[in-house]
Amino acid sequence: MLWFYCCLYDLKEQVRSGDASATELFELGAVMLRRKFYPAANKFLQQAIQKWDGDDQDLAQVYNALGVSYVREDKLDKGIAQFEMAVKLQPGYVTAWNNLGDAYEKKKELPLALNAFEEVLLFDPNNKVARPRRDALKDRVKLYKGVVAVKSKKR
Repeated sequence: MLWFYCCLYDLKEQVRSGDASATELFELGAVMLRRKFYPAANKFLQQAIQKWDGDDQDLAQVYNALGVSYVREDKLDKGIAQFEMAVKLQPGYVTAWNNLGDAYEKKKELPLALNAFEEVLLFDPNNKVARPRRDALKDRVKLYKGVVAVKSKKR
């Protein structure tokens, strides 16, 4: 554990001096995210995005991590924007699609959540997270459409 704190200290020093690479900023942001220091995670992940000079598939992971941090702070719209960017950069990024579905479901945007989980299943048909969520959402979306149709007929 002491080794971990030494590495963390070294990373923080590189950030302070301005010498931290985008990858190091991402690593520090990921550590802050795991430790539930969301404002710090957001800061380092945003800096990693600004400095990024690697490939888009790796950048998608940074956007996904930033989305997770925002959602954990209940900043759903910001989180959704990050997940959408992640799947735009890497369309087959199943974890980001699952996270996007989660965020839309928390926001009560059930058709969009359903859509995200269906995307997961296009890339990974046996995904154990998406399949039951998709099935449950299908029923809820059908029920919701039925309620809306009945209410509109009463007018």
